[in-house]
Amino acid sequence: MEENKKSSLRNNSKAKKILRIVGFLFLFAGFICVIIGMASFFMALGNQDGETPKFFFMNFIGFPLLFIGIVCLSLGFMKEFHSYVASQSAPVTKDVVNYLMDQTRDETVKTVSAIHSAVKDKNNDGIICPKCHTKNESTAKFCDNCGARLSKECTCGEENDPDAKYCRKCGKPLD
Repeated sequence: MEENKKSSLRNNSKAKKILRIVGFLFLFAGFICVIIGMASFFMALGNQDGETPKFFFMNFIGFPLLFIGIVCLSLGFMKEFHSYVASQSAPVTKDVVNYLMDQTRDETVKTVSAIHSAVKDKNNDGIICPKCHTKNESTAKFCDNCGARLSKECTCGEENDPDAKYCRKCGKPLD
């Protein structure tokens, strides 16, 4: 089923061709009906006899036909239309973004740095003491509550997490 969906999304040339043909036919038929209806209306206005327009009802047929034709054509030419719009608007958007970045580069860097440090601080809530389970600041070396060491130091000099069994730098067992 997934394969059928992908193939229908890739190639719609037959549907597009049908929509284009039907769209032009409905558009043409609607245009003719509207011309006949309007001509009948304006010709009746010019008569002094008080005659009603005989074919004015053609407008009520022509306008829905015009609408259907426009919808079919817009669906039939949708890819081409949007490709054209994208090719025209993408360079303008790129120029605007570059202009704004040149004017606001320092403020953008400050904002991104502030967001980065806020996320980093939020993700790094602190170190929990392995003895008394008190939460300490992420930069603390010793527990605020019991004074226990919050990291294990290897003989190679690497600071490891307090619950680490092996050194992350050299792989030696920790006491």
